[in-house]
Amino acid sequence: MRIVQKLSLIPLLAMAAISQAAEKPVNFIHIIMDDLRSSGLPIYEKDAPVITPNLERLASQGVLFNNAHANFPSCGASRASLLTGLYPTAKRFTSYDAKLEEDAPGVITLPGYLKNNGYTTLSLGKVIHVRGDTDFAWSEAPWDPKYHDKTTTSFMDFKDPKNIDAFNNSCKTQNICGYGNMGKGAPYEKLDLPDDAYIDGKIANRAIAELEQLKKKNTPFYMVVGFVKPHLPFTAPKKYWDMYKREDIVMSAAPNKPKDAPREAWHTSGELREGYAGIPAEPKPWVQNIPDELSRTLRHGYYAATTYSDAQVGKVLDAIERLKLTDNTVIILSSDHGFSLGDHTLWNKHSLFNLATQVPLIIKAPKKAIDKEIDGLVEYVDLYPTVVELAGLAMPEHLEGESLVDNLKHPELPTKKAVFTRYKDGENINVDDYSYSAWFKKGKRAAHMLYNKKTDPNETVNLANQIEYKKVVVELQIMLAKHVALRDEREIKLQAK
Repeated sequence: MRIVQKLSLIPLLAMAAISQAAEKPVNFIHIIMDDLRSSGLPIYEKDAPVITPNLERLASQGVLFNNAHANFPSCGASRASLLTGLYPTAKRFTSYDAKLEEDAPGVITLPGYLKNNGYTTLSLGKVIHVRGDTDFAWSEAPWDPKYHDKTTTSFMDFKDPKNIDAFNNSCKTQNICGYGNMGKGAPYEKLDLPDDAYIDGKIANRAIAELEQLKKKNTPFYMVVGFVKPHLPFTAPKKYWDMYKREDIVMSAAPNKPKDAPREAWHTSGELREGYAGIPAEPKPWVQNIPDELSRTLRHGYYAATTYSDAQVGKVLDAIERLKLTDNTVIILSSDHGFSLGDHTLWNKHSLFNLATQVPLIIKAPKKAIDKEIDGLVEYVDLYPTVVELAGLAMPEHLEGESLVDNLKHPELPTKKAVFTRYKDGENINVDDYSYSAWFKKGKRAAHMLYNKKTDPNETVNLANQIEYKKVVVELQIMLAKHVALRDEREIKLQAK
């Protein structure tokens, strides 16, 4: 009887083997929208003001993470962390121009690991911040229209002749100087132009063309599509500006300094002030010196740029469906960090407030949950191990994040108890109910802040020094200290290899 049972299993095992062999390998498309904050997006807030139908479309097809955090609130360091699977430290990934090759020598990046395992890896648009950094990880040289197209304004992407002239000449002729020896154009632009007149439209077109070529090949692929909007300057075709009425632009719910917030939590909003014309000089700490009408225009521009970039995401999603790639393609949509729009008197990123650290994250994966939300804590350092597991590959030893695949299968499962962000001398820990940040000088805590995310989601009252929250503060300090110690210990061991 047992012999008969064993023999009867042979055809079933053979069929299973044939089925496995016939199953297509998983492809990956990671879409990054630069400076995209989660606040104001309809996928996260009811009656939200920003128009993003394609983010909503993708979220309905996959899993939406409601409590995702970036590990560093600045472009280069955040992207370096995400693509290496390593936390930023006081010595590693410390600024917007962080280099993977210099800060994590010998560490294999996500695209490099996939390339070594038979994947075609492509970088389109803004992916790794510094040009030329780890180009060997890609199957083809990274493509970015700001380098490959003839342009006189680089990443600024101005099309208005007045802005182009100001950017090229105002430093020389009027001593109005921005970054380096460049001049200053306006922080926004709205012209009646087609989508592909600006960079993101060109990136979408290139992504679609690459997908059409990849469809013809038999190798799996990992393609990162790095859209530059809604990053400053807020340049977008006029039709996206016209989708919003100026009087309906929602101003910040928390425009002022949080009560009892430390000086260390404030920054000069230097990216906006140093790079663009018409912006008042640096204010005193916690003083909002940008006039309300200009603030409204800037927020309008951010909304328009977001909707413009969302439209380009939609074109890529359409191409994936048209080419019948959906059944074996994982789509990840993320930002690199959040953004402040006059909130807490601040502009740009570069802070440890949740507006700068909390970020969008959507993952649509074949045979995984559809139209589900996860409220638990996750962080961008988790994306590398998630991709590796979805690809069915062995996990590299250096990774510090945790795979989210179990949560994609079963969204009801718990996630992490805490996630971590750092910026310069500051360290942040987010748990379910609280966000705690501390700044250190010469190894000693110089300042700290605590916010109750449930009762004070806009972070308007710092609770860190209130006696009734002493126990909470101590618990979070212990958790944060353990994380920093383990993280720094791992860094030393990695450097010794």
